[in-house]
Amino acid sequence: MSHTILILLGSMALVFVAALTFVNAIEWTGYKLHLGGSFVSAILSPLFTSLPELIVILVALFAYTEKSGEAIGIGTIFGEPLMVSSLSYGLVGIAVLMAYLIKRRESAVLVIDKTLIIPYVFITILFPLTLVPSIIHIKAVNYIFGFIFVGTFMFYMWLMYRRRMVEAIDDAEQPYLLRIAPKTVHNQIAIAVVQLVIAVSLLYIGSEKMVGSVNDLARSINVSPMGLALIVIPAATAIPETISALIWGYRGKDTLSVGALVGEKVLYCTIYPALGLFLTSWALDVHARLSVLFTTIVSLMMLGFIARQRLSWYSLCLGVFFFVGYSILVLLFRV
Repeated sequence: MSHTILILLGSMALVFVAALTFVNAIEWTGYKLHLGGSFVSAILSPLFTSLPELIVILVALFAYTEKSGEAIGIGTIFGEPLMVSSLSYGLVGIAVLMAYLIKRRESAVLVIDKTLIIPYVFITILFPLTLVPSIIHIKAVNYIFGFIFVGTFMFYMWLMYRRRMVEAIDDAEQPYLLRIAPKTVHNQIAIAVVQLVIAVSLLYIGSEKMVGSVNDLARSINVSPMGLALIVIPAATAIPETISALIWGYRGKDTLSVGALVGEKVLYCTIYPALGLFLTSWALDVHARLSVLFTTIVSLMMLGFIARQRLSWYSLCLGVFFFVGYSILVLLFRV
């Protein structure tokens, strides 16, 4: 088991480096293309940072036995929103407080672009709907909801794109590759794209061993693969968007910070559930239902703050209690 844990920790370290590289390139690209902070953080960033989870889901479904593979794949789909709504929000809140205490921020209250109301509305409505097909148990219903989720995500992207110029990114750090590239290079966007490709490649390598590690750990400590996947896999694969949000929150780029987390959650109530509905039997247990309950409660709380465009650091930490409660139920009481 110690070998498995070492592989997991090594993967997390690699993904951390990839996340830093990614944040640097995506923020600068948004700045150069004159895109709004809410669009970059809620659309572009999650599409890239969610690639490790997509890889984990596909590997779980196709490379492992049907029962354990489906459990880990579905656990990944429902674990990410729970992790983001709890630990990720809390870490951002702590980063904002620390930045304020050392005078890197003028306030410990985040000022948020009201455009982010859109993804929060989508989450609070759609995520509970992912439970419906598992109750009806008809394959045709799975396909119907799958297509509804895909269509809804396309509509969401269109809404966010229409407001892409709101709160444009006014400054960005130069991509790391540009610092070592020849000074005569003119196509800076191309170099930034190369850096993005490198970052995504590192994300792939860092997440490749994840499913096997979780499968082995679940057998070793005798817990549900789905229940463990809800905790362990997001702890590693949520690093890119969490680090993105931490960096942006610390620097005072509040819309980018919160948008990086909420944008990821939209994918997990639309595209990824659709993938699960198309490829699995969508048999959900109590762990998935708890994730939906806790995530929806936190999203409703955040929706109220976003509507006022002000979000205190301690309000971001409230979701941590839900994650701690869930972890106790799974690891101590073997729920």
